[in-house]
Amino acid sequence: MTRPFPETIYHYTSASGLRGILSSGILYFTDSQFLNDRSERKNFYQMLADRLNGWEPDLKEVLTHRYFSKQSPVRRSLAMENPADEQASRYFVLSCSQEKDSLPMWNYYTRGARAAGYNIHFSARALVEQLQAHPLIQTINCQPRILCGRVLYQMEEKEQSLEGLLQEISQKWRQEKSGQYRRQLLTQADQAFEKMSLFYKDQAFAHEKEIRIVIPSDNRRIHSLPASDNESPYRFREVRGAQVPYLALDVLEKGRAIIGVTAGPALDAEMAVKGVEYMLYYYGFPQTCKVSAVPLRY
Repeated sequence: MTRPFPETIYHYTSASGLRGILSSGILYFTDSQFLNDRSERKNFYQMLADRLNGWEPDLKEVLTHRYFSKQSPVRRSLAMENPADEQASRYFVLSCSQEKDSLPMWNYYTRGARAAGYNIHFSARALVEQLQAHPLIQTINCQPRILCGRVLYQMEEKEQSLEGLLQEISQKWRQEKSGQYRRQLLTQADQAFEKMSLFYKDQAFAHEKEIRIVIPSDNRRIHSLPASDNESPYRFREVRGAQVPYLALDVLEKGRAIIGVTAGPALDAEMAVKGVEYMLYYYGFPQTCKVSAVPLRY
């Protein structure tokens, strides 16, 4: 049974990250090739390659060539070979969680007894609607414009999802042999595989319970943006010494997408909450935007 998509999702961040988001309304969407799971997207396509080994010959041959030949755009986008390849796909990710109070997630931002991260409560519907309407998204985006979904971690769940999709494609392939229909079917398969690949992660990250929002693009569209850091939404930031590409998008309409904040475990929870309340008021958020604290746990 499919679980309902959560109305509220939570973006965990540091104290400086919270201040930056609330003051600017800007969210960072990180290039999927630079996320914490080094098997991003490759995880899915390796499963697809393994599963095709036992598939019906004609469809197996078509799909194998389409996704795993040297000319495959999918293969190029996974290899990180050449930033000058204008046709290579790019995917920019905002990571959120289903969990308002996740101790493993708090631990990412807690480095001492008095340090604590925060999470921002987003209305999932409002956030996606604002992204869909953003003029930049319409400029740099490939179709579909926005991908949004739960990340799958458990092998059984991932295999079942892939098997169901392959069975559906196979059935339609056998039913209709016209070239035009099959080309359309393969285009639909491209989109379905693309989305799956972006929502499969190693089960070691299952504690994150991630909800992911993805902006698809390609190098040609990204490289057409202004090169100045002050003007371009395409930028680089240092993460543990590495230069990480990201999109900076001003998409947060006050009091609509952001509906609350939680201060993580801290010795002085009352002060942490009060400070965020002052910050929200100063930056013009309505007082319906609530702040809460998680009790310190030992």
